[in-house]
Amino acid sequence: MVNIAVTEVGEDLFLVDLHEAGRPFRSSAYIIRGPEPTLIETGSSNCFTYVADGLKTLGYAPVDLKHIVVTHVHLDHAGGAGRMMEAAPYAVLHANRRATPHLIDPTRLEAGSRAVYGSALESLFGAILPVPHDRVQVQEDGSILELGNGRRLTFYDTPGHAKHHSCIWDNVTRGIFSGDMVGIRYRFEGVGDNVIYGFPTTSPPDFDPEVMLASLDRLQAMNPNVIYHTHFGPTAPASEAFAFTRRGIFAIQQILDRLPDDATAQMAEEELRAYLSKDLEGRTHLDDLSDLALDIYLNAQGMIVYKQKKKAGKL
Repeated sequence: MVNIAVTEVGEDLFLVDLHEAGRPFRSSAYIIRGPEPTLIETGSSNCFTYVADGLKTLGYAPVDLKHIVVTHVHLDHAGGAGRMMEAAPYAVLHANRRATPHLIDPTRLEAGSRAVYGSALESLFGAILPVPHDRVQVQEDGSILELGNGRRLTFYDTPGHAKHHSCIWDNVTRGIFSGDMVGIRYRFEGVGDNVIYGFPTTSPPDFDPEVMLASLDRLQAMNPNVIYHTHFGPTAPASEAFAFTRRGIFAIQQILDRLPDDATAQMAEEELRAYLSKDLEGRTHLDDLSDLALDIYLNAQGMIVYKQKKKAGKL
């Protein structure tokens, strides 16, 4: 068995630390125990063993899964969906309408991911396997998945981070599985559980701050108790997650306004580093922001893509 962390975070709801890219406290999957055992988020293919051993801790195996849900197709959320579906022959994969074509045929997804990660793609995320089309269920905005014992998951279209993004409402906990919509909740290893920091994720190619704010408005109007982040773990009260995400979007909008029309991703990265360094001053040991390096790089890329699209009238 690998070194795993399985934590109960709600009624018959458990978090599994996926150790994405070899890092604890980076990515979460969630397992719902009940008549229809359900996995929410798979992580990448490299995370398969962590999910499988998390299931084992709860008395399950992948073969017992009836439903697998992904919020969107970015590799740290759904890159391992194909591998997990191979090991879970009785499960149905549930995703947003715009996401399902990329799960069935991941050719374009892999090409786009390779453009961002280059030769590091395989080492970071592992293989990207297709899912048979007859085992994929499109979940429309407002559609409901019944899990038995009165538990229901309701799907909502929530673009802003990605056009193919859904957030999922759990009626039992009044919680939202937020994917990448309600920010990243950082828990910094080595500085204690009390050091939590939140910031939105703006990675390419679909980041749009105005659309993201509209999706946040819709989710917040549901008055959830808790946000179940993929990165990482639950935030309760949910209002704290909405607050740090909105605060971060406002900071990003200010940076975008300052950047010239011909700004490069490197310029955006420098601005982000300056903002985060000041915002984190005195809170952590992260003087060099090393633990945030990949996210800063990806966020800068997404900001520049957004700026270029806006200039070209392609939003």
